[in-house]
Amino acid sequence: MRKIILLLLVLIGLFSAKINAQNYAINKLNYDYRTYIPEYTDPYNPAISGVCSFLIPGLGQMISGEAGRGIAFLGGYIGCAVVYGIGSAQTLYSYSGYGNGSGGLGMMLLGAGGMLGIGIWSIVDAVRVAKVNNLYIRDYRKKTSFNIELSPYISQVNINNQIVSPIGMSMRVKF
Repeated sequence: MRKIILLLLVLIGLFSAKINAQNYAINKLNYDYRTYIPEYTDPYNPAISGVCSFLIPGLGQMISGEAGRGIAFLGGYIGCAVVYGIGSAQTLYSYSGYGNGSGGLGMMLLGAGGMLGIGIWSIVDAVRVAKVNNLYIRDYRKKTSFNIELSPYISQVNINNQIVSPIGMSMRVKF
């Protein structure tokens, strides 16, 4: 139990710096995840976010810059796991001869169903969060970018039957 709490605290510490980077609740109103086409410069990989959320529900959201959202998914999953554990303990107690025969099978099914539902929802949501936040960051970079490109050039020019090779630099400025 101490290891789980320590892991949770480390994850919160690692991803708390990104809490104010984006806000998925606002971004999803402006960007549609279905229009997402991957680009090389995207900071978040939707596939990695989905795999991380498969391993630990909520981790994909944390990696995609939504730490609060990821912690909510992780908390919901842990809550369902606790319900499942209580139900299984009641079932074992009732069938061990000490109980009155009313087991916690319903709580076990409720907890297992909740864990399965939150796990699947977490994977789908992590992929969507990564896509929408990538779209937001692309637009943000377009609005605030200032690029200067320098490129060398070498060419050959025929002047009065002599080949001249001018060498220089060209500069392109984008706002």
